[in-house]
Amino acid sequence: MDSNLVKDLQTFGLSEYESKAYTALVSAGTTSTVTELSQICDVPRSNLYSVLERLNRKGFVETQGGRPQLFKALGPKEVLREVEKEKRKELEEARENAMEKLEKLKGEENMETVPALVWGIKGYDSVIRKMKEIINRSKKSILMNTPDADILNEEIYEELEKAKERGVKIKISIEEGEDIEKIKKIALVRTRDRIHGIDIVSDGDEVLLAPQLPAVGAWLDNSQMALHVKNFLEVLWKDSKILKENR
Repeated sequence: MDSNLVKDLQTFGLSEYESKAYTALVSAGTTSTVTELSQICDVPRSNLYSVLERLNRKGFVETQGGRPQLFKALGPKEVLREVEKEKRKELEEARENAMEKLEKLKGEENMETVPALVWGIKGYDSVIRKMKEIINRSKKSILMNTPDADILNEEIYEELEKAKERGVKIKISIEEGEDIEKIKKIALVRTRDRIHGIDIVSDGDEVLLAPQLPAVGAWLDNSQMALHVKNFLEVLWKDSKILKENR
C-alpha cells in the first residue's frame, strides 16, 4: 500500500488504520464484508470492525445492516472536499477564539510577561518526535486528547510507560472503541465524541496541538499559555465519560 497516500489521508483526520481501510474499500469498488476486506486490507481483523465504524461516523463509509454487515466507501472527491471544508471552518473558529483570548491577555495587569513562541511542526514523523520529547520531559502530569489509539505508535507507548514508571499521572481522553484497552494499562482513560486532533499538555509547562492529527502541529513552552490550554483540557476531561475500570 502506498505509504504516502496513507500519510495524505491522515492529514484529513484519519488514523493509519482508518486510512488503510478506506483505501482498501475504495480499491474494492463495491460493498464488502469485514471478512472480505480483511483479505485485502493491512489492518488486523480484530481491529477492522471498530475502524470501519469510526470511518462511518466520520462520513467516509456507509453501512448496510444485515448479517453480515456490509461497508462501502463514499466517493473520495466529495468526502475529502467536505472534510477540508470542515477543517477550514474549525481552523478559522480556533483562530478567532485564540486571537480574542490573546488580545485579552495583552491587557491584563500585574502579570509577568513571558515571551511566547509558537513553533509550527509539519509532517507525521516530526509531530510524533515532538510528542516523544514532551512525554520524556514530563515530571508530574500528562493530559492528552486523541481520537483513537492507532495514532499513538509503539515509540509513544514506550515513552508513556516510562513516564508512568517515573510516577507521572497520565490522563487521556479518547473516542470510544475497542482499541482503548492498551491505553488503559498506562493511563486513566475517559471517552467522549468528536475529538478532531491530538492535544497534549505536560506539567502545565509545554503544549503540543495537532488539529490536523499528526500531520501538522504547533508546539509552545510558555507556561502561561500552557496553563490556559491545560485548564481547557481539564474541563473537557471532567465532561468526558468515566470508564468503569477508572471509577
